[in-house]
Amino acid sequence: MIFIFSDFGVNGPYSGTMRSVVMRNAPECAVCDLMVDAPDRNPKASSYLLAALRREFRRGDVVLGVVDPGVGSARKGIVVTADGVTYVGPDNGLFEMVIRKSDDVQLRCIDWQPENLSASFHGRDIFAPVAACVATGQEFACHDLTLDQRYGDAMAWPHELDEVIYIDTYGNLMTGLRACGPDDAVAVNGQAVPMARTFSDVPVGKPFHYGNSISLCEIAVNCGRADRLFDAEIGTKVCITPANLRNP
Repeated sequence: MIFIFSDFGVNGPYSGTMRSVVMRNAPECAVCDLMVDAPDRNPKASSYLLAALRREFRRGDVVLGVVDPGVGSARKGIVVTADGVTYVGPDNGLFEMVIRKSDDVQLRCIDWQPENLSASFHGRDIFAPVAACVATGQEFACHDLTLDQRYGDAMAWPHELDEVIYIDTYGNLMTGLRACGPDDAVAVNGQAVPMARTFSDVPVGKPFHYGNSISLCEIAVNCGRADRLFDAEIGTKVCITPANLRNP
């Protein structure tokens, strides 16, 4: 399968145009829109989210990841093969957490580009065609990279991110922290959040934190909106103690 992970949203031509390039160049491959609402122009938050979604992938799959606020700049395009899954997209930290959580990793820098390259839509013009090439076993111009040649700032990012990284349609706050245990105290904007197993374990309108379906700490309100209750947005700090005891 070819999975598409982007912050393009459903409005406008961007998601559909990039998807059409993939389908035209790899017509025999199943294409799945994994996410089109990844954290907006936020490769750091998106990196933690994408790594948590690795459970959906199988060896041989290709992930076309485009969260690329630096499009058209000097940043490289890369191909990351990690534990048998190949990720194609910008070298801006988007694949950093995937790299760290994988045992077998190879990196390549994309040298290929079309003659009519747009300065502002490399997802369509470079990454989508290269993802299709990978999926269909076709060659494209590239050269090898070492792990220490990847995006520098990302290598300093923490193993867990104590922030809100995604807010779903229900207002639930997904964090960059692993699911917490009963001894972990969680708070958002100074408000303590108790732990529960699932929504029905707390009264309607009450907040709680729990381990979500991709093993991250998520903060929710039963039949309500945690984003409004806690006045939270992507990037809002989530305090957890004893944070110093949580190993990478």
